[in-house]
Amino acid sequence: MREPDKRLCAAAELVRQGAVFADIGTDHALLPVFLCKKGRIARAVAADINVGPLAAARMQVEAEGVSHMVKLVLTDGLSGLENEGLTDIAICGMGGELIVSILSSAPFVKNKQLRLILQPMTHASDLRYYLAKEGFRIVEERTAIAKGKCYFCFAAEYTGEVYSLTRTEAAFGRRETMQRSDALVSLVEKEKRGVEKKCRGLRKGGTPDEAEEEYLSALNALIKELEA
Repeated sequence: MREPDKRLCAAAELVRQGAVFADIGTDHALLPVFLCKKGRIARAVAADINVGPLAAARMQVEAEGVSHMVKLVLTDGLSGLENEGLTDIAICGMGGELIVSILSSAPFVKNKQLRLILQPMTHASDLRYYLAKEGFRIVEERTAIAKGKCYFCFAAEYTGEVYSLTRTEAAFGRRETMQRSDALVSLVEKEKRGVEKKCRGLRKGGTPDEAEEEYLSALNALIKELEA
């Protein structure tokens, strides 16, 4: 069995035991096959919008002998999956804005029994803001390094309670669910360097930005907390 990289392994850790699982944008179906072989899930739906990746997924599923457990579906996002009895849905390897679009087009995900496992490649803060605005609470987080890049992966569940996020929380998660790691410290430090550069330029130009200065202070505080 081809082992998923650390990014997908982080997603796998957030899937609940015995789940009826869907992998959206499945590509080669690595995640559902891995979860089937590990005995983590009851069955899976592997969905993709493109014929090529789905054909590759079919080959992988058949080669690993899990065809009886994995249903392959050609579909756009979550379209047509509302009656599959899903309990856990993974959307990985896409930009945060695209994930928002997929979730917005699938009202059935607002279900308190359903878990979303989300791994945005970019614009993680946009996705976090969307989840907060729509009443999804992030309950667990992971950070993982794959091919030299650090990724967030988080599990969200619908509560219906809208809440607000600070800019730091939107970028890196809330303290109670944040996975403290060297990888996360590196991400925060990278963000801090960019904000410092911006603040220096604004100060030099005689137009300091109070919001940016406050964000810089929050980043410094977060780094100290993570390193403590």
